[in-house]
Amino acid sequence: MSNSFFIGIGQADILIENSRSLKDRRRIVTSLKEKLKNGFNLSVCEFGDQSLWQRAQLGLAFCSNDMKIVISTLNQVDEYLQNNHLITLLNFEKKVV
Repeated sequence: MSNSFFIGIGQADILIENSRSLKDRRRIVTSLKEKLKNGFNLSVCEFGDQSLWQRAQLGLAFCSNDMKIVISTLNQVDEYLQNNHLITLLNFEKKVV
C-alpha cells in the first residue's frame, strides 16, 4: 500500500475572440470553469488581469494516488481546451508534484 499521492497542476492562458464586453467574457469563463469542474472533477480558479475582455488565465488542480491518472487527466483537459470552440488556447502548462 502506497502512502503517497500526486498533485496535478495546470495553467491555461486563453483567448476569447467573441467577447465584446466584460459581461461576455464572464459568461464564457464561468461556463468553461463549470464544465472543467464537472467534467474532470478538479478545482478551477481564474487569476491574472480579469479586466481584459478577450483574455483569461485559469489555474486548475487535483490529486490522486495514481500518477498515471494525474497525467492522463491533465492531457484530457489540454485536449478539451484545444478543441473548445468558444476559446483559443494560447498556452497550457502542466506539472505533477
